Amino acid sequence: MSEERKVTINDQDYNYSELSQDQQILVEHIENCRRQKANYAFQIDRESVAEGAFAKMLTESFDKKEGDKDESDSE
Repeated sequence: MSEERKVTINDQDYNYSELSQDQQILVEHIENCRRQKANYAFQIDRESVAEGAFAKMLTESFDKKEGDKDESDSE
């Protein structure tokens, strides 16, 4: 036996199947928005980490370039 899907609106629980078709569509839109927001947050986290890694690589490339320059100056 499957459990009835419930939705909570203004602290009151409703059976999804008892909602009007328009209400069910709105519930689906809300749930989809929440999934999209979670997905965007995940993508932003990933991009932030990548940005930090690229910035570190760039900084290190200048450090290496300066180290190479120092070695050639001492010759």
